[in-house]
Amino acid sequence: MQPNTGFNLISFSGKMKILHLSWMVFFISFFVWFNHAPLLGAIAGSLGITMAQVKTLLILNVALTIPARVVVGMLTDKLGPRIVYAALLILCSIPCFMFAMASTFEQAAIARFAMGFIGAGFVVGIRMVSEWFPANELGTAEGIYGGWGNFGSAAAAMLLPVLALMFGGDDGWRYAIGLTGVLSVIFGVISAIPRVTF
Repeated sequence: MQPNTGFNLISFSGKMKILHLSWMVFFISFFVWFNHAPLLGAIAGSLGITMAQVKTLLILNVALTIPARVVVGMLTDKLGPRIVYAALLILCSIPCFMFAMASTFEQAAIARFAMGFIGAGFVVGIRMVSEWFPANELGTAEGIYGGWGNFGSAAAAMLLPVLALMFGGDDGWRYAIGLTGVLSVIFGVISAIPRVTF
């Protein structure tokens, strides 16, 4: 933990660097977690699935998140936030790519179920932020962390349909979702570098 040097939101050093990197990683995790929601129409058409199956994908996307948060919380206590965040982002890119390449409902369902694990990223950042900020700044810091992090789902809703259209064709949604997996890997690798990040 760094000494209390004030709360300067435009700073990118010390505890403020930790705050900014934490919300960025949280943002990416939610961007990836909700990458399918704005593209469900194209996904349903491409895979030839029913509305009931679409609803099932939505349910599966969150089904694993609660137990995952317990497991990730335990791993964070044992291994530390940096390692867990890096591993979570890199490992969760795998079901992201699987979903982008799915050709059947069953493949998509398995990938969406596994994707629920990335929703546990929230726990890691809360621990990280709480270690770096004193009590009189912690609420503000966690508000910034949570607010900007959660915005990842809204950003997915705004950006991914545009990306899918830019890629074009019946597989535009696949490339857009695959791109979120690439972002997850990139931020996972950045998170894994000790002196560069946390």
